Formats: sequence, C-alpha cells, structure tokens
Amino acid sequence: MNRLLAILCAALALALHSSSAAVPTNELVFADFEGDTWGEWTATGNAFGDGPARGALPKQQAVSGFLGRGLLNTYVGGDDSTGTLTSAEFTIKLPYMNFLIGGGNKPGTASINLVIDGEVKYSATGTEDEKLSWHSWQLFPVVGKKARLQIVDSAKGGWGHLNVDQITFSQRPRIIPYFNDAVTRAMASVNDATPRASSDVTRPTYHFTPPANWMNDPNGPIFYGGYYHLYYQHNPFGDAWGHMHWGHARSRDLVFWKYMPIALWPSKEKGEDHVFSGCATTNSRGQLLAFYTSIGQGKSATEYAEQWVALGDADGNTFTKHPGNPILSEKLHGDTKVWDWRDPFVFRDGARTFLVCGGNLNHGKGGQAVVLLYEANDDGLTAWKYRGVLFTHPDAEVKNIECPNFFKLGDRWVLIISPHRRVEYFTGRFDADGGKFLADQRGLMDHSGDYYAPNCMEDPQGRRVLWGWIKGFKGGRGWNGSFTLPRILTMAADGHLRQEPVAQLTQLRGQAHNLQDVKLNNATNHLDAPRGDTLELSVEFEAGDAKQFGLMLRCSDAGAPGVLVSFDGKELEVAGAKSKLSLDGGKLRLRVFLDRSVLEVYANERACFSRVIYPGERDLGLAVFARDGTATVRSLEAWPMKPIIK
Repeated sequence: MNRLLAILCAALALALHSSSAAVPTNELVFADFEGDTWGEWTATGNAFGDGPARGALPKQQAVSGFLGRGLLNTYVGGDDSTGTLTSAEFTIKLPYMNFLIGGGNKPGTASINLVIDGEVKYSATGTEDEKLSWHSWQLFPVVGKKARLQIVDSAKGGWGHLNVDQITFSQRPRIIPYFNDAVTRAMASVNDATPRASSDVTRPTYHFTPPANWMNDPNGPIFYGGYYHLYYQHNPFGDAWGHMHWGHARSRDLVFWKYMPIALWPSKEKGEDHVFSGCATTNSRGQLLAFYTSIGQGKSATEYAEQWVALGDADGNTFTKHPGNPILSEKLHGDTKVWDWRDPFVFRDGARTFLVCGGNLNHGKGGQAVVLLYEANDDGLTAWKYRGVLFTHPDAEVKNIECPNFFKLGDRWVLIISPHRRVEYFTGRFDADGGKFLADQRGLMDHSGDYYAPNCMEDPQGRRVLWGWIKGFKGGRGWNGSFTLPRILTMAADGHLRQEPVAQLTQLRGQAHNLQDVKLNNATNHLDAPRGDTLELSVEFEAGDAKQFGLMLRCSDAGAPGVLVSFDGKELEVAGAKSKLSLDGGKLRLRVFLDRSVLEVYANERACFSRVIYPGERDLGLAVFARDGTATVRSLEAWPMKPIIK
C-alpha cells in the first residue's frame, strides 16, 4: 500500500511539477496567531513568550512569508530558549493540513508535530530560512481520529528556533505531494520561484539551467532506462549556494530535456546536512547507484566527509540511501588524514571496478593536492579497499583537487580535475596493479574562469559526453548557474583532448543566414540578420595581414563594440578571456553559441571558452571586422536557436 501511494504521489508530481500550488477548497483556519495571547494553546518553557510575535524578534534576521500581523516564533530570548506549545484536543475532519513554516532545520527538536494517542504521527521542521513557506500533510489515514498539535523547541545553538503560521485544514494540499516530505518541501520552493526565474530575460534558453534557484556541479550523468539522466548540485531554497540536493532532468536525445523532481536530498534524520557531488553507475546486477559525498550536520566539509551510496528506482527518478552507509569512510586510510575528501567517480578497467576521490594531504597548504584510488571488493559496489594516491598535482601551489573524472579514451587514460582554478586535464597511462596514473600530456578543458567542476559519461554509442558548470552569474534573479552544451571528447594523435558540441544540437537551429567570401580591409561589416541573443554561428576566417580580426556580438550600428571574439595572430580573446592559439593553414574556425547571458566558443577544435556576459546595452547586432589590415570571411552561417526544456 505504501509503495502504491508513493507511485501515485510521484505520478501526480510529474504531471503537475510546473504548478506552484494547488488551490485549497473548504479551507478551515485552525490557528492564524493574530491574537495577543496563546488562547487555548498551552505553553511551557521560555521559547514562546506570552503570545504570538509580530515579525522578527530582537537580534533575529528579517522574518517574512507569514500572513497578517502575527506568527509563532520561538526565537524569544535567542536560539537557546526552549519549550513546547500544545493545542487543545480536536478531531481531524479534513484530509489535508496546511501551514506556513520557517526557521531551523532540526527534526524532532525544533518541529511541529501531529500527536495521536500519545504518538507523533506527522512532523515537520524548517529549512534554515527565516522566510516561511507552505507545507502540507496528507491525513487520509487518520481522518476521524482525535489529535493535538504540538510545537517543540528543545534545540539550542544556531537555527535553534521555529516559525509557524496559518495552520489550516482543507480538502486539497497547498503544495503538490512528491516522493516524501523532504522532496515535497524542496519542490514547493522550486515551483514557487519558477515564475520569476522563467521571466528573467538574462536566463539561458538552450544551455541547461535549473527551473529556479541555485545550481552548480553536474553530478552522475548516465544513460539508464532509455533516458539520458542529468543530475546536478542544487539548492531548492534560494538562488545562492546552500542546502545541497541533487536536482534531476532527463532527455531522450541529449538535446531536449524535461525537469524531474529532486532525486537526492539530505537525510536530516540520518544526520546529513548536504549531499555533495558524485557520480552514477550500475553494478553487475543492473542496479542504478548514486555515489556522493555526505556532509554531516555541523561538520566541516574540509575536515569531515563520508562517501555514501543510494540505490535508484527503475526510472532513475528517486533514490533510497543504502543501510550500510558510509560505504567509504576515512577508516580506509589508516593513519593518513585526507582533507577536503570528496566527489567520488567510478570507472572500470576490464573486469575491475575502481573509484577516485579528490582531496589533499596537508590541510590545503599546497604541494600535496591528490587524487585517491579505491577498488571494489564486491560486485554490488558496496565494499571498497584503499589503493593509495593515484595522482599528485605537479604544481606545488595547487592546494586541493575537486571533482576528478578518470576514464579511458582510445588507448590513453584521461584525468580531469578542478583545482580551484581553471579546469585541467592530463592524459597518459594507468597502471592498475600499481595504482598509479602516469601522465605525459597536460591541457586546459576551458580557457575561462567561468567554467568549473565538469562531469562526464559514456553513452550507448561509446561516446564520452561531458558537461561543465558555468558560474559567475549575478544573484537575486531567482536562478543561478548553467551548464555548457554537452561536449563530445576525442583524443588527438598528440595525446591532447579535442572537444566539440554534440551533433544532435543541430535540431535547435532555425532558419540559416549565410555569408561567403567577404574581404575585410580595416573595416567592420554589420550583418543585416540574424539579430538576437540566442544564436549559433559557424565562421571560418582566413587570416591576412590584419593585426586583429573576428566577431562583434551584441554590437550596435552606432558603433558600440558589444562582446568581442577576436584573434591577434597569437591569442584568441573571448569576452576578455585569452588563450594562445595556432591557425590551421592560416584559417580560424569558430563555433559560437550566444545564449543570453552565456557565451560558449569552440576554436579550431582545440580551445573552448565558456563566459558569463552582461553587456551594458541590449543591442543585438552582429558584425565581422578586421583592424589594421585584411582578413577574409570564407563562410559564416548563423541560426536562431530554440529552447531545450519541454
């Protein structure tokens, strides 16, 4: 019965996930806390004062989201005050209870509880936010029973308080029910923020972004059950970093994506504060597994971390934490202390399965930034042994390594790392028996500081597909974070990586606009079409004697240069980021993707740039130019691009 109910709730969630709230009918107000006293409620301790608060209390952050002039606020005297507030007994007559709640996330110690026959049957807590948001309980199993509501605050220290308002009973929920209470609350917050995020004219349309709020690292991309699944670090409660969950979207073709409910969440009842980055894979039984770094409540992510695993359902939509967690703990390292130990990535070599994590061995002082290697002891991938340090960064100034990806491409092995600066790759040989990676080539994944923490997968065609996180967006817009286009990685003969956008993206193109064999002699040629800020361009220049040539994006006919993509004979510059680049037979080939606040550029299949751009003016012109000499545009094709979210 519980499984059936979960399936029905999931189906309802998937059908209505873009709706922010159900409209309640026959709603009866149980408590709105508009009076000056607690009335028939019984208070104990000192957390509640003599009656409802009128907003924030002394030394408390601003409190918002409550209705009317009053609310229940247990910050009386600060976070160390404690007590209970208990209602008179009542009979449950309607199937949903709705209420506004905020404050600390302290399950059981700062919570609102529905008590029946002396036992807590339902419970909810805050999200470490002073903004109150709606919460709903489905009460079908207990309709007709007598109950009491009890607000408990026995928590002390930071966020040791609770805010509650507008308790009602209704025929419908205020928020759509999802797989469980944690996901329901998180998705309600995302859905509430989605209209604002969707209306922002700077939000990308064909680069993947969350439906709303914060996103950073891609996590565990995998092809499973007929879909490409893309999971990602996500704060469902705001557009700044925090409350790390795994968001989720899926696609049939790597082009068009559908948002899914949150797949992984911090299990507060198990002591988790965050589910950090990781990967997804399958074991020999065909089970979907998500490996991730678990950060405990009140624990430092630098000093304390564990690697957990969760078992996915048949659709890859939601996960259940493994009862044996942590699957990997620091006990594996013996006397070796690993700092910033995180971001597991599973790979295979023949019949053997391995896992790598990033970190450092000297508390971030430099010189010992490492990638650590582990090997599976069982086919279920729940027992592991430590093999030692796979790789130590050759630069002593690098203090830590995050988000290692390690895989074989052709006849070489590739290690991609995020060392708190531009993302690097190394290629070379893997000695599986010795547990060492022997690198002989090195390069940059992207020549922009706006790119970080990529993650990759092998798809059914045997292609290595990779996404990176584009960061540096302005806050306060209801969303934050984007991914690069899915990139296909290949290995060049010289042992360096090559990257190009996945071919299926041509499905997004609108009507083409063409230009051929235009010679520029110290001139700027403004193009009549297309004009817009969601474009793809494919351009081939032939260098002449110009000291600089290239493109102007979002320029104006009046002369404002907009955003430059230019080459000076030695370096390619993309919106201020630069990289040395050699021409191929005197030619510069560019693929340029302009998507509102995102600019992604591929040059001669060698250099990639991912930039966040906010031009001062909303001009949408496009031009080619050559300065102090000549250059020729051999071909230029431009297409308006369609959105990717279905």
